[in-house]
Amino acid sequence: MLTTNKKLASTISFKNILIFNFKMIFREKSFIILNLFLLTFPIIYSLTFLFLDTGEKIVTYFNFYIIIYISLFIFLIILRSLQFFLVNIIDNKLLYLVLSNQISRLKMLCGQFILILGIAFINILFSCIVIIAASTFMSDNFKLVLRLNLAFLAYSFMSCLFLISFILLLLLVTSLQVTTIICTLLISITFLSNIPRQFITTKEEQSTIKFNYNGGQLYKIPDLYDSFDLQDYIVNYKVKYPYLSFALNKFMVEDNQFTKESFVTNESISNRLNNFWTSLGVINNTEMLILKDNLNLKTLPVDAALTDLAAFKPNDSVDFKIYLNKTFIDEVALKELAYNSQDKSQSEKLVLQDLYNFLKTIQNQLSNFKELSSDYFNEFVFVDESKSKIYKDNKTISATMRKDYLVNLYKYNLNATSSLQNGLTLKPGVNENKFVKEDLFLPLMLAARILEEYFINYTSKYIVATNYQVDVNNEGWINYLKAREKFDWYNNVNIFNGIWTNYANFSGFSYDDFWFKNYSKSKIELNEQKNLFLSYKNYTFKLNEQNIINKNSSKNYIQAWIYLAIQSCLSLIFILIGSYKFSRADLR
Repeated sequence: MLTTNKKLASTISFKNILIFNFKMIFREKSFIILNLFLLTFPIIYSLTFLFLDTGEKIVTYFNFYIIIYISLFIFLIILRSLQFFLVNIIDNKLLYLVLSNQISRLKMLCGQFILILGIAFINILFSCIVIIAASTFMSDNFKLVLRLNLAFLAYSFMSCLFLISFILLLLLVTSLQVTTIICTLLISITFLSNIPRQFITTKEEQSTIKFNYNGGQLYKIPDLYDSFDLQDYIVNYKVKYPYLSFALNKFMVEDNQFTKESFVTNESISNRLNNFWTSLGVINNTEMLILKDNLNLKTLPVDAALTDLAAFKPNDSVDFKIYLNKTFIDEVALKELAYNSQDKSQSEKLVLQDLYNFLKTIQNQLSNFKELSSDYFNEFVFVDESKSKIYKDNKTISATMRKDYLVNLYKYNLNATSSLQNGLTLKPGVNENKFVKEDLFLPLMLAARILEEYFINYTSKYIVATNYQVDVNNEGWINYLKAREKFDWYNNVNIFNGIWTNYANFSGFSYDDFWFKNYSKSKIELNEQKNLFLSYKNYTFKLNEQNIINKNSSKNYIQAWIYLAIQSCLSLIFILIGSYKFSRADLR
């Protein structure tokens, strides 16, 4: 009899076992229903591309999609499949009684394991193919969708391997009811495990860290994290206009270490103009002459009587002769320089192309760009006061056109405030408006200043934080350190956080949407794409021997491969224990 069984076992191939198990499981109605859900869900999700017009929205919706897909549908189909097979083998005993005497238990278990893993993987692969295919027709973010789905595919395979091995072990060492309860808790933990991060970030929103700089500089903790995170994104070219951002950031942080306080000095202004913007080739070396006649004065500076403007009065009709030095080139010249110049290297062209695209985008997105940017008409305005004049009475009376006169009248015409009325201003009129909005309008110069203001708010904090001591006796730092130590411990032992962090790290974000808000002076949102239920890399600021924050603090987190290794080891352990338990189970 034993010899006969061995011969029968040898005639039953592994392929036949898979086919037999496949036919058996597809007789189960609940399994078919779950698979139908899995097949239709990605098709329904693909329709969202019709109204998801930005990469940021795609990332947000896709992350919710994969949480539901894996934590609910894939989880349930694995649980139901394993329950079906093991109940038939162990509890019913009849279906597999003959079969179990003809093949080894390990071979039987391996066939079921591979079948369930294969079914889950095929569903996931189908989901990825459908979504990627839909994005080619309905979205302009194909590369982003492809990256998200590849990360999803790899993460899902590892998760399925882990879930199958874990649930298999539970079913073999506990009852069906206990397994169901534990699995329900696991699903709940998936959605709740990230809540501590929400608590600590909410608590830190108003907390500050004090630095021994500028009489005791206080920075909010979220602002410091944004500054460090932004540096990481910029140096890895993971922001919009990556080449321009990298070049400007390097100049401000590595080459000069500008702080907000040093940024406004004449030395800094000259440095930026001559060593950055001029090096890009966007500064005119020739003098610019502006002639304008028949302009009507509205107000004069309060000290006009003490200057050469004493002969001028409000309502006078005047003529301007203005010489401007070191002006920025116009948009047409910038485009030619960025795309057709023979004198620029490829890396310089990439920076210039980013600058050109930024200039076009900000003018298109801000319908009132001239008015909103008027505050930046100052630092890079260089009036040759030795030759620039204000005339009246057929040029028989003249006065020097000073820079502050020109700046004041420009700002007043575009964005009038009461304080500007104390300086030189022009009456509203067609000629006056044309002079300000056309003759004096230098869009690239204004865009350059906007860029500088965007960056200095964040780079200054980063420079202070990495060059000046933290007041370690300040209550803000003490409370921060205590809270972070507890959170780091929780985060390191919470394998659910670690597993989801793997996906979050590899899938990433829509980096083209990492840019400053148009209507803000300097505000960039780096957390808007983060999902409430997903885990992301977290790090704590570490101090060196001088109590200065380490520049590499943002790398102070457990690497993704460690969680991946732990997950793989646990899966292997679960499989080995499960195989041992199954080989000893009583099937008779």
